[in-house]
Amino acid sequence: MAGTIDGVATWTDQVTSGVRATARSLIRAGAMATADLRPLPDLVVIGVKRGGTTSLFRDLELHPAMLPLVPSARRLPLRENQKGVHYFDSHSDRGMRWYRSHFATRPAHAVRRRSAGESFTAEASPYYFFHPRAAHRATEELPRTHFVVLLRDPVERTISHWSEQTRNGVETLSLADALAAEADRVGDDAERLRSGSLSTSHAHEQQTFAAQSEYADSLERWFDAAGRDRVIVAFSEDYYRDAHSVLDPITERLGVARFAADVGAHRNAAPRPSAIDADVEAQLIERFRPDVERIASLIGRTPPWPRFVGASDDGHDGR
Repeated sequence: MAGTIDGVATWTDQVTSGVRATARSLIRAGAMATADLRPLPDLVVIGVKRGGTTSLFRDLELHPAMLPLVPSARRLPLRENQKGVHYFDSHSDRGMRWYRSHFATRPAHAVRRRSAGESFTAEASPYYFFHPRAAHRATEELPRTHFVVLLRDPVERTISHWSEQTRNGVETLSLADALAAEADRVGDDAERLRSGSLSTSHAHEQQTFAAQSEYADSLERWFDAAGRDRVIVAFSEDYYRDAHSVLDPITERLGVARFAADVGAHRNAAPRPSAIDADVEAQLIERFRPDVERIASLIGRTPPWPRFVGASDDGHDGR
């Protein structure tokens, strides 16, 4: 009996998944046909992975003026609205009509402005920040869009990224071994992505545990491509301490009302592994220290990461 029930459940899941995929394809085709009626996004959250981008994006969705990506969970049976498009990193070959198809039409904006007084659209693809070509691609195609990057203590981001991949069964090496293997795994993929001879790289996106935590090069690349006035730099620690301190500058830049909703909830959180070798952690601190100093110089502000300013670490945030 149990096998029969399991079989029925599996068959039902497959049918549901197939119907959903077909509906998604039909909606995408229709949205691409009307791409010319779909304005480009007002805001793109560009990173960082495991830095709180999911929490930030879901809070942005609470703003009455924000229109969801297409298709929305209201139009298609989804657990939640889509967060990112990943066009400027992994799917640039699909073309701008495909990208525009993810955003609301001008008539939808007009309807939202009648009900909320204002409207905007956004997406969040956290690999954009680190991808070698994303900054150039995005700023070339989105001349008036604002970009937000949420930086997290690099040691904590590295551990969280490795832990996520370990929980998912993708990473089998210990943190120390994964860090030692990182350069060999990635090889020359960064340069090949930059030159366009390589379209995607699992190693560059998913196994750069330490490299993705060295933010200064990526920050300079985005500043050079977009101009500093279009890149909002914020910190995960500030966001979870006082979400409005990060959200208010964003809504001000977009020219919409400040948030009235309760914001700052932890989403996509994961407990910090307890068995992190102290020597590995100390090595990461020393590795990242010069990069943190460069970040401070670039933005004219010391990041709120106590372990890099001589203060004792006041605990981990559990993400």
